Amino acid sequence: MRCFQPTRRSLLAAVAAGAMTAAAGLAGPGVARSEAAVRAGTVPPQARTKPVIFVVGDSTSSAYQHSERPRAGWGQALPLLLGPQADVFDYAWSGASSKSFADAGLLDEVVALLQPGDYLLISFGHNDEKVEDPARGTDPQTTFKEYLQKYIDGAAGRGTKAVLVTPVERRRFSALGVAQDSHGAYPQAVRELAAATGTPLVDLTASSKDLWQKLGAEGTKSHFLYASPGQYPQYPQGVTDNTHFQAEGALAVARLVASELRTQQTLPAGYFQHLDAGLDALTGIYWPTERPVDKPTVLDVGRGQAFPTVQAAVDAVPTGSTRRTLIRIQPGVYREAIRVPANKPRISFLGLGEKAEDVVLVYNNASGTPKPDGTGPYGTGGSASVRIDGPDFMASNITFSNDFDEAANQDMKNRQAVALFLTGDRAVLNNVRCLGNQDTLLVDSPSRGVQSRFFFSGCYIEGDVDFIFGRGTAVFSGSEIRSLDRGSDSNNGYVSAGSLNIGIKHGYLFTGCRFVSDAAAGSVHLGRPWHPSGDVDAIAQVLIRDSWLGAHISGAPWTDMSGFSWREARFHEFNNNGPGSRITTERPQLDPGLAQEFTVEAYLQGTDGWAPQLAGGRSDSTPRV
Repeated sequence: MRCFQPTRRSLLAAVAAGAMTAAAGLAGPGVARSEAAVRAGTVPPQARTKPVIFVVGDSTSSAYQHSERPRAGWGQALPLLLGPQADVFDYAWSGASSKSFADAGLLDEVVALLQPGDYLLISFGHNDEKVEDPARGTDPQTTFKEYLQKYIDGAAGRGTKAVLVTPVERRRFSALGVAQDSHGAYPQAVRELAAATGTPLVDLTASSKDLWQKLGAEGTKSHFLYASPGQYPQYPQGVTDNTHFQAEGALAVARLVASELRTQQTLPAGYFQHLDAGLDALTGIYWPTERPVDKPTVLDVGRGQAFPTVQAAVDAVPTGSTRRTLIRIQPGVYREAIRVPANKPRISFLGLGEKAEDVVLVYNNASGTPKPDGTGPYGTGGSASVRIDGPDFMASNITFSNDFDEAANQDMKNRQAVALFLTGDRAVLNNVRCLGNQDTLLVDSPSRGVQSRFFFSGCYIEGDVDFIFGRGTAVFSGSEIRSLDRGSDSNNGYVSAGSLNIGIKHGYLFTGCRFVSDAAAGSVHLGRPWHPSGDVDAIAQVLIRDSWLGAHISGAPWTDMSGFSWREARFHEFNNNGPGSRITTERPQLDPGLAQEFTVEAYLQGTDGWAPQLAGGRSDSTPRV
């Protein structure tokens, strides 16, 4: 497994959040120590191999979270236009003015992240105009310029080039269809400051007004946040917004900014390699789970920390929170049954060890284990060491384990023992291990016919019988799937037992994975169809593509289960390799013409366009810096 490397940005975010939670009496002493270390400069900046273009500003340039898609700021779309020479970090804050952004300490956070060779794009004005609000309003000729000067000075002090960007125009047209000015004296104040200080200028006010005039009153509706009821699940009642953009508009404005930067040679000419490319903004832009400026609540678990157990930290999370809670877990073994209920969304488990093996969440119940209250056995689902029902769960650098001893309990009839049970939609797991024997990982959903989606990246999952099972939609990317050796020469178990409802198209996708084992050659099956309680509509869907299959995989890798034929399930392979890979009549291959219907994007997008696989890629405006 990979070695865990915290980033400079993650440290700063955790420190800021830790200061808030400490004030609320929720954070442990480790937070205070980390905060002191960062402020004292003893935490070194994360080494970078290329410069970063930082964007600071207001809602028109900011990055929006997935729950607000397709709303987007131009800074969020800017990465789509870049080549590989630089990254974008959009730290703009919705509702901010030049004054409120700086007064909230966000300017200091950004300046701390700047390194020589970076760029700082500074775009304010919309909220500086709100002079009736003393927390945000500025005077264009005095305080507005004074605050903007702080940004220029901060960049200069870090060897970074500052660029002033005038505010983008709103969608305002006269009765005759003429695009109107809406920012008064503020754009001119930016121009004057740029001239006086020799700071490069992008006159976005002028270029956006020209674009709106060209598109016209009706044409601009595809750029601003206009949507009819039901068009997007995030806006069930529809939306009409003449200030903020949807994806197409954000990309169009980003093109205006990038074009001026290239024309003026403010940035090297080769940076923007996709200015003229035909881009699909809606599928190309990355919407994170939370906006970069939204600090999580941080709860620390471990010896000497505020919470001795993970469950105690989970219990401290308020129900229905719209803010992420980051539960940081110190290295160690935590023997406890952990439950995250459905009314506690946006929880993250982060292991603080160097590798996933350093933080182990483990228990040892099995399906047949009697409950202490005498009401019967736990059942398969109840055996889970960790169960997550809350949506938008994230986990990184952790081991989930169920170490129920099968050999010592031969007299127990039902020995299924789940390590991790997921039902909450939109879970992301990175660099985690799931350890067990039978039924290690249960990827499920709240009820039959309801889809829940899970993305496993760079993970390790081991077991023997049906060790990945359930009715969920799960993508396993770049992961290792290890089948344990049960000592048989002919049958060492089954990797999967899907039970997806026939009305849901996508079940399990294994892509870029390695299927490994020490078991005998040809003794492990890739899967069998599970029909819980005889449910005839639970038609498994499993695709293994672009993966490496070891010699342990059977030449006839799909098999029947409980009287249901595997041939009636939706089992396919595509473009695999390795000694366990071959093409025969017993191994259905996906029609190449359908390959684009069964990609990571297709499995995860659902109706709301969820795309966690874009994180860290070219379209991500919230990179690790």
